Amino acid sequence: MVAPALDEISRDAMRQLAARTDPDAFAVLITVDIASRVWPEQAKDPDFYEALALSVRDNVRAIVALFAGTLTLPDADPHAAFGFADLTAEMGIPVSELEKGYWVGVQSFWHLWFRQVRTQTGPATLVELLGPPTSLLFDYIIHILAAVVGRYDATRAEILRNQEDRRRAALNQVLDGELTQPTQDLENLLGYRLRGFHLGVVLDVGDRAQAERAVADLVSGSGARGSLLTLHGPGTWAAWLSFAAPPGSSTRALLTEAATATGIPTAIGVPSSGVAGLRRTYRQALDATRLRRRFVGLGDVLWFADVSLELLMLSDESTARQFVSDELGELNADDERAARTRETVLAWLSTGSQSAAATRLGVHENTVRQRIRHAEEVLGDSLVDRRAEVLAALRLQPLFGP
Repeated sequence: MVAPALDEISRDAMRQLAARTDPDAFAVLITVDIASRVWPEQAKDPDFYEALALSVRDNVRAIVALFAGTLTLPDADPHAAFGFADLTAEMGIPVSELEKGYWVGVQSFWHLWFRQVRTQTGPATLVELLGPPTSLLFDYIIHILAAVVGRYDATRAEILRNQEDRRRAALNQVLDGELTQPTQDLENLLGYRLRGFHLGVVLDVGDRAQAERAVADLVSGSGARGSLLTLHGPGTWAAWLSFAAPPGSSTRALLTEAATATGIPTAIGVPSSGVAGLRRTYRQALDATRLRRRFVGLGDVLWFADVSLELLMLSDESTARQFVSDELGELNADDERAARTRETVLAWLSTGSQSAAATRLGVHENTVRQRIRHAEEVLGDSLVDRRAEVLAALRLQPLFGP
């Protein structure tokens, strides 16, 4: 007669002890331990505690069944454990806490099993009663944690997708004028304050991570109290910066510096308040973006306020081109003297004085006076008489070229 192998004797001892084990009694104690050590606040909610208890019960039943030989590892499928994974994902509980709950449960289970082993009076040894269960227990935890964490990740991703879809739909309703009141529910959904002042920003960048970093830099650089980011189209992200008060010239300077540092072509609207202002500044930033893409030389950071006149006049581009040609005549020529004269007259009309123009250009005041006289000779009119028309033409001229 052949003596049974040691492994078989160990498995028999483990199975006999498991058959005498009450998994539900274990589960009650383990649930209390996990709740107090991992989720003391959440466990005060009866629904949360019940979901935790059901998850622990199913896991403990599966482990004891493995020990008893009535369940194989591939067949282990504790439904309540997946339900609890869904709940933690929906509550935003980090997956690291979910994993911690399992390892605390392992520790608690092992204390209870070891206590039961010590009460045995039969011939089985500690090696027989602890060796195989240790391997099975860790095999089970590795197996079930992979499945549970996968379920958590899938649920969390679906929740985030749904939240993003709802956020995008609500934002589109705001931009379309369907939602006009800055309610708390709407602000919570958008994650952005609608009350206060907004600056619309359009970024010419395709990568979301780059857009997020750029907006974070703009918030940090300008002192904005929050931001909102959405994909406008391929290679274009739209954002809003929120301010409690209208941002002034110092904020504009800081924002220009921060936007320049990102290296991303950026267009910025005019500060506007409320929901209507959020729509207005967004459209302004889009208009400025289209202008920069249409004409070279406008720089990588373009404010709508700096080109609002150009945008107005370019509503009919062919007429605008003819307007420039008619107003500037020979000053629209492609030569150095015409370029210097245009630059000087623009500085003079913009600043309102010859001395200020000389300072801006870094030339002597007599030089400014001579160039203005030359312009009047070419145009045949006093520049003062057609100040607005000439100034408008000089602002448009760099867009079209000679």
